[in-house]
Amino acid sequence: MSRHPGSAEDRALRYLTEVYGSGLPSFWMNRFFLGLGVVGCVSAMLILGHALYALYLSPGASTDSQLPLALPITMVIGLFAPLLVVFLENWRKPLTGRRTSAINRIFGTIDLAVEVSDTLRQKYPEASDIPSPWAFPIRPDYAVFSSEKSFFTAYGLFAASSLYVAHSVPRFLDTVIFLFSLYFVPVILSGMFAAFGSWGSNKAVLMAYPVSVFLRDVRILQNEDRWRLQ
Repeated sequence: MSRHPGSAEDRALRYLTEVYGSGLPSFWMNRFFLGLGVVGCVSAMLILGHALYALYLSPGASTDSQLPLALPITMVIGLFAPLLVVFLENWRKPLTGRRTSAINRIFGTIDLAVEVSDTLRQKYPEASDIPSPWAFPIRPDYAVFSSEKSFFTAYGLFAASSLYVAHSVPRFLDTVIFLFSLYFVPVILSGMFAAFGSWGSNKAVLMAYPVSVFLRDVRILQNEDRWRLQ
């Protein structure tokens, strides 16, 4: 979308970057915290993968096979430092103020933003101004769903098979928790890229959710503007 500056998609994505981004003014600061987030997610995947390995393939393994303490410390720093930056930005400048400032800076008036939202609504009929977190398209199982194979079916089969080999309820519950946590690591990674990177995609199907967020915000601001005029 960056190849079409000034387009409806470009302006909507710029709005999302300003409102839901980290708020850091420096490109390199954003890249630094994005790097921390990526390292934290990779560390989390290694920890969870090792836990699953130790649970079944090396039960009763010696302490020599345990992960070094530096890995969970790296995970904590890598994940919580970017989250702290986003939290502090949200506290310093509330969401309502960021929305209004972005509308004024990118569109000029709420009426012009409504015109852009109407254009996007026609171009992306699958978008809705009431987005659901479960509709977020950049999820780890997107490729699975796009090939008409449900990730949750595979997850259920894996969990069921682990019940057969676990031989105990605690080990089975550990497996389910580890797998569920491992599934959401890529979701957190996508969130890091959304907050400290740029909103954008070269696939139109992935634009539905960002457009939905933009439509939702325009609807909220339009209602607030009408309320102030009454």
